[in-house]
Amino acid sequence: MNELQLSLLGLGVIAILLVVVYNRWLERKYRKTHDPEPEVPTPLDEMAIGERQEPSWDGADPLPTRGDVEPGARIGDDDPSAGAIPEPLPALSEVEAWVDAIATLRFYEPRTAGSIRDTITQMGAGRFDRIECYTGDAWHQVDKLPVEALVSNIRCRLQLATRRGAVAPDALHEWMRAVESLAQVLSAGLSVESESKILERATNLDAFCARVDALINLNLRARETATVGLDIAATLTDLGLYGTYPAFARLSASGEVDFQIVADDAQGMLSLTLDYPHVNRPDLVVSEMLALAKTLAVSLEADIVDDAGRALDDNGMALLAHQVVRLSAALQAQGIEPGSLLARRLFA
Repeated sequence: MNELQLSLLGLGVIAILLVVVYNRWLERKYRKTHDPEPEVPTPLDEMAIGERQEPSWDGADPLPTRGDVEPGARIGDDDPSAGAIPEPLPALSEVEAWVDAIATLRFYEPRTAGSIRDTITQMGAGRFDRIECYTGDAWHQVDKLPVEALVSNIRCRLQLATRRGAVAPDALHEWMRAVESLAQVLSAGLSVESESKILERATNLDAFCARVDALINLNLRARETATVGLDIAATLTDLGLYGTYPAFARLSASGEVDFQIVADDAQGMLSLTLDYPHVNRPDLVVSEMLALAKTLAVSLEADIVDDAGRALDDNGMALLAHQVVRLSAALQAQGIEPGSLLARRLFA
């Protein structure tokens, strides 16, 4: 190697070092001169409101209680400064990559989780919806890592649809700008789909959800209105349901709601409702709900009717059960298991 080549090589090394130092200087300058931006609502809160009716329990009704069911521990209770690396997130599935828009940021050299969290806080954490970090050969939620953990990649995720509809174009645009700004501030390489492709995926996802979503509902209409009230409450409690009049629920072994039962004194009605995407093995649960309806119809001297007040015989109830089986199969065909965390957040 001659003297000219050595000189050129030395100049190249110096140029690279200058670029790295300049990027670090820009980052420090940004942090010192920019106050934290006020957090804006999470993009999911800005989703377009669809015309579908969201199956949900009326917030005015009391929630069911179950004395022997312990509430699950909150992940957020972990102290990220404790130093221990938390349990990693499950591997990203193909269906999650369909449900979420994903932007990947790659660092040229690792950064600490603490410095990344500080930057995200300064920029406004609500702009990013969900952020995960890659460290120790696994992905973790950014707020669960100890401050000194070294991170080589960041994954920003935005859910593309809920029961309220597909993500709004403005919300997606704001998320994209936030991700691009984060990559610039952290001097990271960015990989993400175009907005047009993401919006197309969101529209297709929302259309699929609308096709497979349903609220399974049937009613018991008392022949004598005197049977409603405390008599119903005592009967439901004896049958192992939880809650206080007029709202009850049948709970699973893990304490999750299988189906809901709400009494309407004014109409002399008792409504049984199954939100099947939120339930494990909805094919079994709907059969148990129908069996309970028959038991209650006998004990309360009531007729089983649909929402239009038409009588439901065994054939009609069999059609309801078949509908649940068919819709569950369509959901599973796309890799979404009813009752899973993914199904719960998609049909929220």
